[in-house]
Amino acid sequence: MHPHLLHDIGLCVIAATVMAYVARVARQPLILAYIGAGLIVGPPGFQWVRDQETIAQISELGLAFLLFIVGLEIDLKHLAKSGKVATVVGTVQVVVCAAMGWGVARALGYHGLPAVYLGAATAFSSTMIVVKLLSDRSELDTTSGRIVLGVLLVQDVLAIVVLAVQPNITHPEFGILAIATVKGLGLAAGALLVSRFVLPGLFRSVAKFPEIVLVSAISWCFLVSYAAQRAGFSVAMGALIAGVSISAFPYSLDVVAKIRSLRDFFVTLFFVSLGMQITSGSRSVYIAAAALSAVVVFGRFIPIMPTLRVLRYGHRVGILTSIALGQVSEFSLVIVSLGLAFGHIDRDLSSVVTLALVATSTLSTYFIQASQPFARGVAHFLERCGLRDPAAAGELNTQRHGGKVILLGCHRVGSSLIPMLIEKRTEILVVDFSPEILDTLRRQHIPCMYGDISRADTLEHAGIAEAEVLISTVSDDFLRGISNFALLRQLRRMNPTAKIIVSAERLETARSMYAAGADFVLLPRLEAATRVAQLVTGDEGTIAAAREKEIEWLRDRQETHV
Repeated sequence: MHPHLLHDIGLCVIAATVMAYVARVARQPLILAYIGAGLIVGPPGFQWVRDQETIAQISELGLAFLLFIVGLEIDLKHLAKSGKVATVVGTVQVVVCAAMGWGVARALGYHGLPAVYLGAATAFSSTMIVVKLLSDRSELDTTSGRIVLGVLLVQDVLAIVVLAVQPNITHPEFGILAIATVKGLGLAAGALLVSRFVLPGLFRSVAKFPEIVLVSAISWCFLVSYAAQRAGFSVAMGALIAGVSISAFPYSLDVVAKIRSLRDFFVTLFFVSLGMQITSGSRSVYIAAAALSAVVVFGRFIPIMPTLRVLRYGHRVGILTSIALGQVSEFSLVIVSLGLAFGHIDRDLSSVVTLALVATSTLSTYFIQASQPFARGVAHFLERCGLRDPAAAGELNTQRHGGKVILLGCHRVGSSLIPMLIEKRTEILVVDFSPEILDTLRRQHIPCMYGDISRADTLEHAGIAEAEVLISTVSDDFLRGISNFALLRQLRRMNPTAKIIVSAERLETARSMYAAGADFVLLPRLEAATRVAQLVTGDEGTIAAAREKEIEWLRDRQETHV
């Protein structure tokens, strides 16, 4: 072992820690911090690390753990349920974006395998960054958020195909690729068969010993990775297959939780080593990185928006989905790193992809934060240009809607409210911009209208001025482009006499809403707390009796939220 190995690892970790604090303050992804640390301590910077090759070898463990956990978190049943929309959009997006990246690479003077690698690098988006940003903004449960998650799952599956083909890409003869395909399918099938008939019994026998469960899972990861190497594939592909094969086990979440800290340490070294490999070289590297970044950020709109339009999703969903997927993926770095190890590409091309990841991840952070007003503005512009929103098809612009009660937004509380109002034969109109919810409402013959409640023309078109009761039960966490307080003031101006019911999360906000003219303010957390207190104190009878009554009530209940 190199005598300075511990010294070099320590420097990498310290630099990564310092840069992580900087990234935290700047609200940037940690991946950028780790790559920046590599730039500082490696050859592009102060050259403090003396043994980059050993660091790179150790960081391969981080790559294996990273893909093992990615595999553990791929739910094949959830992938199947993501259905036609995610499969179609994801496949079209990967193919079209890869072709665009390849075309731009050719135009920049790259040919052969380098052009292919640059094309592949543009095809995939960062699950880590997207999920983190959408989760922070509470957008994972929106229509576009669910589509984005489905597309990311499809991308993961297609990335497995790329990893399987990669070792034999220099010999693209049909026979060699056929043999590689058979080997890959055999490896996956063998891993699934062992996980189906052998591993459950082994894991069950040690289920009471979490440490042995963890060691067993890691051992399975290394066994499949070794089998993948023997079959001519990469360690990364083996780790991914190992994770997918046991993802349905009841122990997988516990394994993920325990292995995550170990993974984080080695993944830190992996991204630091990538930063060390960036060449501060020719002008062409920066030009290529800028061009690749432009393809990734703006090229997502070209396949995604038309595809979602054909599938009858609105402009806003297409724009939000395109923005969310506009960054280079960690998978792209994995593919490029393996290509560098196989000798398919040089360090300059690896630097191009790494710089593109830094650029697109940084831009994506800000673009996603501004995605809602941008999507609203672009959608409005497209409508003014005569490009009608497909989600509003079937509704005439000249038609004026209305209802005794208008529900603005059909989220969780609203979904529960609708059947109660329908049961009482209340004349109701639901306004929402989720095509999935609107399709469900139409199948149930519930009057509904496509529209963005943050826009005054939508409210006017809905017949707000003639309604007797106006209701908004959607939390501010899920409203986009407007708050309940701003919506209340808008509704009160448009209809001074209607009864207005709105939702709030804080007591101060509720008081302000009453002062602004709300007739009633819902505080869901207080409603829930009141119910729990009644159960505990016995005001509603025994908990057992309340339980039986609740089960009976839930048995035949249906809601519209999807």
